[in-house]
Amino acid sequence: MAINFDAIFSGMQNGPEKIKGNFDKINSGLIWGQPQSFLSLNGIGNSNAYKIRNDGNEISITMYVTGDGNGSCYLPTSISKKLDYNTVVGRTDNNGIGFMNINNDTGKCTFHKPDASGMYIQALIPLVTH
Repeated sequence: MAINFDAIFSGMQNGPEKIKGNFDKINSGLIWGQPQSFLSLNGIGNSNAYKIRNDGNEISITMYVTGDGNGSCYLPTSISKKLDYNTVVGRTDNNGIGFMNINNDTGKCTFHKPDASGMYIQALIPLVTH
């Protein structure tokens, strides 16, 4: 069964465009911004990025941490100070559990891994908006 939208749009100047514009407004908060690189990568490899959702309510972190786990990196403090929590769980190549801790005040991210294998982190963290 096909729906004829002509009757709905008749007499409405730019009707389809207006409706699409309204859908874009509704969904714009659920779209993610461009991937950004962490700052000052030190001893963890460079396959690391974060994205902020357009409505500013959430951050997506994707990382692969290499090295001995003593490395660090930084999130901008404009983001770290808005984090709702500051510990993220990761999985190592050897199926162990590791952690990324984020200092909310400085943005410094440090890591704990139970072994020398790489560690994957994929996390969505709520951001506090006041």
